[in-house]
Amino acid sequence: MTRRLWLLGIALVIGSGCGTSDVPIRSSDPVASLSIDPERDTLQPSDAILLRGVPRNSRGQALADRGLRWTTTSPSIAHVSEEGIVSALAPGVAQIVATAEGRTASATITVVPLKWVPGECAAPRPGWIWCDDFDQDRLTKYSEYEGRESFVRTPGIGYGGTPGMRAIFVRDQVGAGVLHVHFGKVPGADFRPVDAGTEVYRDVYWRVFVRYAPNWIGGGAAKMSRAQSLAPHWAQAMIAHVWAPSEPLDRLAIEPASGVGFAGRLLTTEYNDFPNLAFGTRAWSDTPIFDRRHVGKWYCVEARARLNDPGRSNGVFELWIDDRHEARLSGLGWIGRFQEYGINAVYLENYWNDGAPQVQSRDFDNFIISSQRIGCR
Repeated sequence: MTRRLWLLGIALVIGSGCGTSDVPIRSSDPVASLSIDPERDTLQPSDAILLRGVPRNSRGQALADRGLRWTTTSPSIAHVSEEGIVSALAPGVAQIVATAEGRTASATITVVPLKWVPGECAAPRPGWIWCDDFDQDRLTKYSEYEGRESFVRTPGIGYGGTPGMRAIFVRDQVGAGVLHVHFGKVPGADFRPVDAGTEVYRDVYWRVFVRYAPNWIGGGAAKMSRAQSLAPHWAQAMIAHVWAPSEPLDRLAIEPASGVGFAGRLLTTEYNDFPNLAFGTRAWSDTPIFDRRHVGKWYCVEARARLNDPGRSNGVFELWIDDRHEARLSGLGWIGRFQEYGINAVYLENYWNDGAPQVQSRDFDNFIISSQRIGCR
């Protein structure tokens, strides 16, 4: 079932990223040559990529409807499906071979050892407020867990083959499940904080490993995570969005929002009180983790939100991908003079504003919230 969901919609992906001259034509011409895109790649165990085999006629035109046969020279290192999805299994080098009408081409896949620790929660580090590597079932500990049919803790799909959380979108689906964590000083016991529920946090880091299915299309599925300062009636004093707006399709953005006026008075009166939320400038990541060359691989995404000192515009919002510092916003007056609550919520969210373009999935693992920098290792 899991593998089948990853394979659905591959026909839509096969033609993506091609120039007009590379649109396959239907022709009775024999195959004169065959190529694979990409010709080489480096993966970690549990990464997977979709290879694209391109048969051409003698005039160099790409040919449609030519059955390809895929094989691997080293099945213990990399497995290849009949659709051309290569799954990395163990360190080493494998040649992936495509065959069509007697023509062959090969791609070199190098599998390197895991870069990070698959399970971390057994040995939490200083500053960690929350840790879920999904090796144990901690779902009842979350303040809110929604989407139990679409967002499921699943064995074997996490980083390094450990358990993880898989969000499955069907075509046109908007919401595919959330995990909400509340901590520190919160407006009431019904928020179910994971700690004592008293500390006012003004500087918070959150990190998650994320992998998009190798047949993924359509950008980053809008929302991924956000840190917030929540007040009574779920009013939002500030929001630190880590998400993927519609343009550009291939990169993450950080975008701050404030629900506090210049006088330090909370203006929002409920959750998503958009008329009283002021959104700031976006900053974009450098790594295009949603394009065809990057989907199917695990990425370590970490963000930081530091609130401003009362009455000053010295707040900070930052983003790292695989420990590379990729985006930063400074001079933020997140909450003006408002001091009643600090950052007290981090959400993982599978919410696609415009609806998913096809059946596809993304996976999460090693979700950590901390008062100190976390890093990927």
